[in-house]
Formats: sequence, C-alpha cells, structure tokens
Amino acid sequence: MAKVLEPISDAELKKITVVNLRNEYKKLANFYQRIMNNELIYCSHCGQWKSVATFYSSKASPDGIEHYACKECVLNECTDYDKKNNTRTDNREKTIETFRRLNWYFDENVYNEQLQKLSEQTGEKIRSTAVQQWIVICRSLNDYSQKTYKDSIFSVDDEDSMPETNTKIVQKTLKSAKKRFGNNYNNEELMYLETEYQDWTTRYPCENKSQELLFKRVCCKELEIDNAQKNGKDTKDLDATLQNLLGSLNIKPNQKTASELTDNLTFGQLIDKWEGEWDGGKPIPEPEGEFKDPDKIGLLIDVFFKGHLSKMMGLKNAFSSTYEKFISKYTVKKPEYDEDTDSEALFDKIFGQKAEEEV
Repeated sequence: MAKVLEPISDAELKKITVVNLRNEYKKLANFYQRIMNNELIYCSHCGQWKSVATFYSSKASPDGIEHYACKECVLNECTDYDKKNNTRTDNREKTIETFRRLNWYFDENVYNEQLQKLSEQTGEKIRSTAVQQWIVICRSLNDYSQKTYKDSIFSVDDEDSMPETNTKIVQKTLKSAKKRFGNNYNNEELMYLETEYQDWTTRYPCENKSQELLFKRVCCKELEIDNAQKNGKDTKDLDATLQNLLGSLNIKPNQKTASELTDNLTFGQLIDKWEGEWDGGKPIPEPEGEFKDPDKIGLLIDVFFKGHLSKMMGLKNAFSSTYEKFISKYTVKKPEYDEDTDSEALFDKIFGQKAEEEV
C-alpha cells in the first residue's frame, strides 16, 4: 500500500486554527504536485514515494526511470544485510537473479574483480559492496550500458548450468546451510560446509542426532584447517581435533578395512558404490534367469497395488486386467442353471433319484 499524505480528520479539522489549516493544505498540495510533476516516484518494494534521484535511469521506460525498485531496494535485493552488526555482504546468486529481473547486463569476471578489490581494499574509490561498484561501472560505460541480461557473461564452469535452475538450487542449498550451520559464515563458506556435510552423510551412516552433530563439527573443522593453510598458519592442533572427531564417529582411515566399511553402508549406499565402480559408472543391469524376480515381487506389486488401485478408481488398463485375471483364480462363483434344461438335474443333485425309483 502506497504511503501518501492524507487530509486531516474531521475531528482534527474542528480543532485546527486557520494558520495551521493553511500550512496543512500547502503541505498536502505540494506533495501531490510533486507527484504530478514526476518529481516523486513510488517504489513498489519499500512502499515509499521517493525523489527521482533515488532511482536508476532506464532507456526502456517511457519516462526514463527504472520503476522496478529504488536504488536502496535494488541493493537490498542483491546483498545480505545483517541488522545486528549493520553490515552488508555480497550475494552472487541474488545479484544475478536481480539483474535478470531488471534485464541488466552482468559480467561475472568484472564482478569477481570488484570482490577482489573489495577484499584487498584497493582501487580509487572503494564502496561497501562489489555489486555497487559493478553497477557504477556497468551504467557509466557505453560498452556495458547498451547490453542486456541476455548478453551476460558467466564463468566457464557455470556457463551451461548458471541460469535460473542452478540459481534456485544454490539458494535452496544456502537456505539449508544457514539452518544447519547458522549465520556466522559467508555464502561461499556455507556452500562449502553444506557440500561437505552431504558428502560425509551419504558416504557414512548418520542415524541419530549425535552423529549429525559430530559430522557438523567435522565440516567446520575442515573449513578452519583450509583457512589456516591459506593464511600460512600451523594446523597441527586443528588436525588433531579433526582426528578425534573422526575417531568418535569410528571412521578413522586406520580403523576400517574396505570390507568393514562396506558392512556399515546402507543398501542404497551400496548400490551407489557399486554403480560408481562397475564398468565406468554404469547402472546395475537387470538380473537374468533364476535371479530375475524369483519371489514375483514385481507381479505382486502390479496386482495388489497398481491393479487394485486401478480397479478402485474405475480405470481400465493393463494393471486392472492383470488384477482381474489373478483374482479370478481365487474367486468362488455361484453356479448358474437354465430353468428348462437343468431343473431336473438340480433336483437330482439336491434330493437324488430315490423317490422316482420307489414309485
């Protein structure tokens, strides 16, 4: 709902003086006059009327104003804001999605350069986020300002999968990671932690909360070790802590042989392992001969689940036909007789022929 100046109420009107009434009228008239003169633009994101200077320009809009959102709201859409610490962090996925909606050109290589400059605090003028620097560059240089989102450039690794589907997957992963590991990590670290957690829990059994907690600690300790190595610090104590955590999970490399590790895997994990090792990663082939559904489990599923369900729903298909044929073997039918030809035979079966013989 747009926030606009409203006339004073009737109760207030009765109490107001002529001078104050004139001031209120001037204030209200000036507000609406600025709207009519296109000096104030409504932002649909924050619901505020703001001056033209707080919006980006647009060559696609009839009035030359980008009406998607004001500059502040665009920045909010592209970044993560921590109210507690009053800090703003770049979010690559949110930036790309916002640029797609705005139909703005995005160059990931230049964006990464701004992230690097921001981390190193280099450059003529450093802004608080990389996306702010990129927007200024993109909209000030003719080579960039003439392009749209379809002209965007992404890194080679993400070129095939980057657009909307991959963005949604990343956002879903980040959401899960924040729920699991909290908000004390940046997006890159959260992606690393969540990926490692999923890798650990799919390779080894994770059946209770205590194991979940230990695997989380393992992932966090891995991240600490990587960061320490990047900064040239000693990782001896961190390595020892990681080994203790692995020992608590009973998955130290020297504790398990290959056969013992296989014994602890679930059937689904074993199938994944076998398919990864068999003939270059092919799916397990269908069994042959006597090993092909010896207990007729597939047939029973077709009859008593799919067939029964089809029969209940009144569907006529292969499953309902199979169901009828299978059940007919166990169905007792009432015998039928023709009154003219079978009545005597029926009488004989019930009472026998003794009465006729006695007569």
